[in-house]
Amino acid sequence: MVESRASDTLGSVNRALSLLELLAENNGLTVTQLADRLGVGKTTAFRLTKTLVERGWVEKDDELRYRLGPGLLSLAPGLQAGQDIRSRLRPIMDELHDETQETIHLTVLQGRYVIYVEQLVSPKPVHSVSTLGSRSPAHCVSPGLSQLAALPDDAVDWVLAGPLRRYTERSLTDPAAVRKELQHVRSTGYAVNRGGFRAEVGGVGVAVLNDRGKPIAALSVCMPIYRMQTTDLEAVGAQLMSAASDAHRALKVTQLS
Repeated sequence: MVESRASDTLGSVNRALSLLELLAENNGLTVTQLADRLGVGKTTAFRLTKTLVERGWVEKDDELRYRLGPGLLSLAPGLQAGQDIRSRLRPIMDELHDETQETIHLTVLQGRYVIYVEQLVSPKPVHSVSTLGSRSPAHCVSPGLSQLAALPDDAVDWVLAGPLRRYTERSLTDPAAVRKELQHVRSTGYAVNRGGFRAEVGGVGVAVLNDRGKPIAALSVCMPIYRMQTTDLEAVGAQLMSAASDAHRALKVTQLS
């Protein structure tokens, strides 16, 4: 009996974790969709989501779709600070998502890494997905490069004083090369990553700045490398810069209210 109860408990934990992983990989799922993908009955899926909603680990929107909630996101370093940013910038991310049909990321810079605090996954069959709360090296991804480009020289010096690990053939590992890229980002207003962290994944990123010109977050459009080759990246950069301006105003209103 004891072993049976323990097995049931572990099974429930495993299903709950699988459910969270599904929500991290998708832009909202209904109970029916969750049940189908978990291979369980709709009643079981409903019980799981109900418990997770009560704990704040999952939230339900007006269309009865479930997504990761603030309780879970607050467990990861850097995400608690991004909660207000996440809620305020979601409408702007939604608009970018509709316009580009690609994965949209919201990140914050922490040290030499960017932390993913929100994402909207592309509806296209082939797309990129990041785990909320995970991190990527700032010098290898577009949201990281865009935020580094807005830092003062002494902060950039500190970042580049550490080891610049090579993840792919396109990773920037020479401090001089990174500085040159950051200068290019400053001149264009947006950063482009062509497989610097994951060989088959790239993107375009723009920093969201405060009134002093310092980065408080970054918005980025992420896509497979093969789609980047046929995408007007300059147009994507312009869309992101417009979105970043809207984000700046949205966050400024929040600070004044």
